Amino acid sequence: MKIIDLEHWDRKEVYDFYKGLDHPLFSVTVQVDVTHLYQKVKLEKTSFYLSFMHIALQEMNKIEAFKYRFVHEAPVIFDVIHPSYTDLIPNTERFKIVTVDFSEDRQTFIQSAQEISRNQGDQFIDLSKEAQADLVYISTFPWASFTQITHAHNHDKYDAIPRLTWGKYVDVNGQKMMSLNIEVHHAFVDGYHVGKFIERLQEQLNQA
Repeated sequence: MKIIDLEHWDRKEVYDFYKGLDHPLFSVTVQVDVTHLYQKVKLEKTSFYLSFMHIALQEMNKIEAFKYRFVHEAPVIFDVIHPSYTDLIPNTERFKIVTVDFSEDRQTFIQSAQEISRNQGDQFIDLSKEAQADLVYISTFPWASFTQITHAHNHDKYDAIPRLTWGKYVDVNGQKMMSLNIEVHHAFVDGYHVGKFIERLQEQLNQA
C-alpha cells in the first residue's frame, strides 16, 4: 500500500471535486460475450463463476484507477486487489461471503477459492478479512439477465471498493451474452477507466 502525494498527483482536481459529493459513485451495466469462456469451462469441467471472476480481477489489477482506496479517509493505492464474493451454501437458499487472495494463475485461484469456501462452511462472513480495503465486492444473479442493478451499502463517501455483479448468460444469435454491472467511486475511477476495463475484459474473454 502506498499513500498518495496529493500535491503532486495529476488527478488532484478531479479527486477533490468528487470526494466531496454526497453520492460520488457511478454504475454502468453492459453486455459481454462469454461464448468462448463458456465453451472452455464446459470442456475443462470447471467453475464458470470463478473463471469469469479471475479474468475480471486480472484485468482490473492491470488498471491503476481500480486499485485506489481510502484508508483513514486518505487516498492510497494497493499493489494487488482481491475478490470478496458471494457463494451459495449447498443444500440451502442462503449464501455466504468468501474472501480469497488473487492469484495470476487461474487454476491456482479457483482451487484456493473452492478450498476456502469449503473450509468456511456455512459461516456467513469472516469480518476480519472483510475489513480489508484492498477488495472488490463480487456477486452474481444467475437466474435472469438484467439491464440495471443497485448495490447494498452504507452511504459512506469514503467507500471506494468497486462492486461487480453479473447475470445469467442468454443465447443471442448463436452467442452467449451476459449482463455485467460495475459500480465505482468517481474520485478514483472515470468512465474512461471503466471503458478500458470492459474492452480489455472482452478481449480476454474472446481468447479464453
